[in-house]
Amino acid sequence: MATASYASGYSPAQLQQRDLALRGLGRALETAVWVLVILFFSGAVIGLTFASAEAMDAGESPFARMLWYPVYLIVAGFAVMRLPHLLRLVSRNPLLVLCVLWMGITFFWSVDPGVTLRRSVALMMTTLAGIAFAARYDWGEMIQRLGVAVLILCLITVAVVLLNPARGIMQDIHPGAWRGPWVEKNYLGGLMAKGFAICLCAFAMRPGRGWLWLPTGGLCVVIMLLSTSKTALLAAIGCFGLFLLVRLFRRHPVLRLPLIWAVVAGLVGLSLLLTVGLEWALSLIGRDPTLTGRTDIWALLFRAIEQRYWLGYGYGTFWGDPLGPSYETRTVLQWNVPTAHNGWLDVWLSGGVVIVGLFALMTAITAIKSLVRIKTGGVETYWLVLSLFFFLLFSLSESAILQQNSFSWFLFSATTAKLWAGDPAWWRPGSRGERHGTVARLGIHRGA
Repeated sequence: MATASYASGYSPAQLQQRDLALRGLGRALETAVWVLVILFFSGAVIGLTFASAEAMDAGESPFARMLWYPVYLIVAGFAVMRLPHLLRLVSRNPLLVLCVLWMGITFFWSVDPGVTLRRSVALMMTTLAGIAFAARYDWGEMIQRLGVAVLILCLITVAVVLLNPARGIMQDIHPGAWRGPWVEKNYLGGLMAKGFAICLCAFAMRPGRGWLWLPTGGLCVVIMLLSTSKTALLAAIGCFGLFLLVRLFRRHPVLRLPLIWAVVAGLVGLSLLLTVGLEWALSLIGRDPTLTGRTDIWALLFRAIEQRYWLGYGYGTFWGDPLGPSYETRTVLQWNVPTAHNGWLDVWLSGGVVIVGLFALMTAITAIKSLVRIKTGGVETYWLVLSLFFFLLFSLSESAILQQNSFSWFLFSATTAKLWAGDPAWWRPGSRGERHGTVARLGIHRGA
């Protein structure tokens, strides 16, 4: 070996340095591809390919679907590369697999089997992408890469607004509100609220990179405010409050019992406020009792749900055909309602009460596992609590549950896969938790 190395003109040390450099380059390229995949699931890349928001809104065009095929191919390749660990994650979360499979099974009674088949495949690939992402990186690496994607999304938004204001700022409806490359302001606001939570967690995991994550989080807040999304603002405030609560709970054990009682009292007070002073509470955030017409939509959708209570209309089919199941809702409301504006109702329409029960069970177990991890886990606890909070909050106003090609579902799949599989706690390098050996770094996470 030594003779061969010297004959090639390189010493063993030089060959080792070269191998390390090549491995580092490979990891950097892999990270870049993963960030690109995340940008696809955020909708930014698709949005940038359309000249107008109206054209993007017709996102079911053959061209829009074709843009996803290379992404699915990349995801499949990443899944094969990490197949043993990926199979371990899948086997530990049977409810996630069952929920996705149920949506595919609705093909057999769907009102439009072709649409159900196509979208259920897209849902499977979105879920696979989240699980493959979780299989590749540990908690810290995963959040840092999400943070990089958030920074790029912020820069894309600012660039679109500055270079093409007619595209990046809403003109007719909600004039002046930022929407970036997306269809409307609420999606941008929700994305920035999630980005703010990601930056908080990235900072908690790597305080030394505060020079990057704190300004990025601040930029997320500024863009979110410019979007004028009230739900996003509530989500950001809630995430920051939960971040502080988790920090106090973990760092000051003497405060744990008072904090628990304070949270319980706060929840009881909030329930009473919403019960007796709902209209007043909504007025504080600029909402009317109908939640900008959402309650009218929900009332009509319950009538549609009653007709197919148990099994639904088939995954992704209810809103497709203007003369199909959604005809009554749109006719009564006199506008082209695009979704239920509620994730739970949308999955009920797709898969019936069966999928609602399955997903509710998985969510309850996930919540319990996340809360238990506050005491037993590492710094990843911040992400577990914050990500579950904003997922559940946004599921009340957007179609985030079991949604194909969705950033929210990608994050949920990745997080629950790692949580249910019992991936080891993550500690900051050099912290007491790492020194005591409470974290076992897996070689597959470190690119070994």
